Amino acid sequence: MIVVGVALTSVVTITSGSKGVLLQWGKVSGILDEGIHLIMPFRDSVVIMNTQTQIVTAVDQSCGTFDIQEVFVDIAVNYRLNPLAVDLIYADLRQDYASRIVKPNVEESIKATTSDYTAEELLQKRESVKTRFKDILSQRLHEYNIVVVDVAITNYRFNQQFLDATNNKVIALQEAEKAKNELERIRYEAQQQIIQAEAKANATITTASAEAQARVIEAESQAEAIRVIQEQLAQNPEYLQYITIITWDGKLPYFLGSDVVPFIQLPTNSPE
Repeated sequence: MIVVGVALTSVVTITSGSKGVLLQWGKVSGILDEGIHLIMPFRDSVVIMNTQTQIVTAVDQSCGTFDIQEVFVDIAVNYRLNPLAVDLIYADLRQDYASRIVKPNVEESIKATTSDYTAEELLQKRESVKTRFKDILSQRLHEYNIVVVDVAITNYRFNQQFLDATNNKVIALQEAEKAKNELERIRYEAQQQIIQAEAKANATITTASAEAQARVIEAESQAEAIRVIQEQLAQNPEYLQYITIITWDGKLPYFLGSDVVPFIQLPTNSPE
């Protein structure tokens, strides 16, 4: 029975997602990969180190902003141990790396991050804040052979005074934007009225100019006609009688006190 017991304790199995830290007489002496390993009884022992992604959270973490506002932050960090350095991690931290190193550095890193941003920027630049936080934390944990996989900032909470001030500012901005839009509308309508008035004035000027030009042309035509008639009369005095005859309607006019029939001159010679 003693031989069987010793044989069983000489076999160690390292499961997937883990590494084994081999200890000889309690001193770290190497890393065991996944699989089955034979160890020397009494002399050797193995500590299993989790190399899978793990998570640490911080809720209502009190931080300060660049503009001296207090903000409470909820964060979550996914991390894992460097599988090639689990022996160093164990030698320095044993298996207490989460409480001794990860969590304190998460808290300090988020404080260092929020102090670089104003309260409004924390809300407006969430992706930038997240990246900054991850960079700071990664640099801190890298010294301990711990890898930051991802971070999440799930919530910000500000004091009521800041929230009231923010709401008032938002309302003021909305009112200012509304006033600006109203001013733009009035300006646009005024501009449209000016354009319409100018168009109407131009149309009136164009019409008046056209009418004046037409009257000039008509007057010039009449003057030319009169000139031609005067020339004809000067050259041919009978022309006026000719015009009268061709425009006569055949009716003889009545004249009081005279027997003369105008326009028609009858022969006065008596018969022989």
